[in-house]
Amino acid sequence: MSKNVSEKWMTIIADLAYLCSVAVISYGLVTQPHIWSNVFLLVPFVMVVALWVSDVRLKHLFAFSALALFLVGGLIEPLEVGVIRSGLILLPLCYVVLFPGSMWSIAVAAGLINGYLYQLTSLDVGLFIEITAEASAITIFATMMAYFYVETRKQARIYQLQSITDYLTKLPNLHAFYEDIKVVDRHNAEKFGLLHIGLDGFKHINDRLGYRYGDMLLIAFAKHINDLIGGYGKFYRLGGDEFALVVESSELRPTLVEAVDVLRRHEKTLFHMENTTHRLGFSIGIALAKDAPDNNEVWVKNADFALYKALSQGAGFVCWFDDQLLNETIRQHQIETEIKAALLSDQFVLYYQPKVAIEDGKIIGAEALIRWKHPQLGSISPAEFIPIAEKTAQIVPLGQWILRKACEQVQAWHVEGIDICVSVNVSTVQFDDADLFKAICEILREVQLPSHLLQIEITESTLMKDPEGVTEICNQLRALGVSIAVDDFGVEYSCLKYLKHLPVDVLKIDKYFVNECAIHEADRILLKTIVQMGHSLDISVVAEGVENEQQLEVLRQEKCDAYQGYLYSQPLTPSEFISLVEHHNQSMKE
Repeated sequence: MSKNVSEKWMTIIADLAYLCSVAVISYGLVTQPHIWSNVFLLVPFVMVVALWVSDVRLKHLFAFSALALFLVGGLIEPLEVGVIRSGLILLPLCYVVLFPGSMWSIAVAAGLINGYLYQLTSLDVGLFIEITAEASAITIFATMMAYFYVETRKQARIYQLQSITDYLTKLPNLHAFYEDIKVVDRHNAEKFGLLHIGLDGFKHINDRLGYRYGDMLLIAFAKHINDLIGGYGKFYRLGGDEFALVVESSELRPTLVEAVDVLRRHEKTLFHMENTTHRLGFSIGIALAKDAPDNNEVWVKNADFALYKALSQGAGFVCWFDDQLLNETIRQHQIETEIKAALLSDQFVLYYQPKVAIEDGKIIGAEALIRWKHPQLGSISPAEFIPIAEKTAQIVPLGQWILRKACEQVQAWHVEGIDICVSVNVSTVQFDDADLFKAICEILREVQLPSHLLQIEITESTLMKDPEGVTEICNQLRALGVSIAVDDFGVEYSCLKYLKHLPVDVLKIDKYFVNECAIHEADRILLKTIVQMGHSLDISVVAEGVENEQQLEVLRQEKCDAYQGYLYSQPLTPSEFISLVEHHNQSMKE
């Protein structure tokens, strides 16, 4: 690590002081004409060499050789008191510079005093005592100051190192990462690339095995990956389960490809922890600095977005940030920044997909589905903008808008004499909002909608994030008369132990189990199990995504209660939906 500016100046000042001391000693020796032929001439030369040699042992050898030469030379040809005075003051100061923070300068001063005692005449003793007191005071003061300075700098370096080092893995941390990439600019950007590495499902490891075990795995993983690709660049832990490798190379793309190949060859590595083994999967996002010249924040975001794309595709994927991904990034940013404006300008609309009873074909309800009609981007799928809204917490006002609009529409139908229970999806972020129950109560009161005509759909991931909190809110809603449905059941956790405590009215079988239930026996058995389990708990079961008669026939044979999907109808506008209901009711009467 290079020295900072203040350290460089202190080093320069110390060197100059040292050289000045040697120069004064040299002058004192040269002014004595009778010693040109003896060993004194070697002293300045040896001390200069001692300053500049980097090997510690050689530095000691030259430094103490100079001292020995000075003492031996004095024995061969005694020095004048003036030269002795210069030696007593300046030689110890030279050792302060050579060995700062050590006591060698005091030891050298003591050695010189003892050595010079044998060279003095009786007339010089009084003057020598004064010189000794002065030199000793100067030496002790300089030594103590140097000692405190060295210790202070040492502690400062320790604190500085800790501030840029991850406490767990001992890798450079996020602060070090941002400090280091400051050197990247438009002049050298073509030489820099960034590998953003994210672990797959590491949160589940912490939840299942505990944070201590998770920390041990992170330490082992960080060491393993650093050993593999640390030679290609500098490896950092950015925080949590994310790491980064900054690569600098004149042949950047081949170097990045080689580093990725090394990682892919070792992605199945097993880590042995306390008599158990575990395999950590990871995905990689790659971005080049030249794609974001003069803006390192954008460069980092590009790599982050590439990693997000890789993680969304599954474990072990590698995604390069390219023009296509750039367009997606621009689109995502536009969506993120325009959600609030879209709410104010009525760009969102609600569609309704019918829920149909399998036994008699009666429309028993509907699911409210949001759509975005963007003036420039056209129709935007909720699968695209809902995750963005959840990530930015804009799902809270958006979710309240959906609830209000759905309740207003259902109330309008209720006034016309048509009672349809409409279900509305509520995200995990909305459950984190402390005012969810209060907001639903206010909407029902303001719209004057009978509470039994509203159903709230939650996902298993929402339930698992905070089982107690979600259960409490669902109990409050159910006491109010609002029914509760678990959406996408069976896809994620399927923690059955919560079903007996959670006030659930409906289980919705995910499309994943319906798709091939008429083809594969295993899918049919799973579907049958979910239906039987729901009925055993006195819970209705609705199948999603039914697209053909074969699927419907299997559901009918397995006693599923209701279904929704394109077989009966795609999501409809309010007018289309109510027309379908009226036509259906008319045909039922006939």
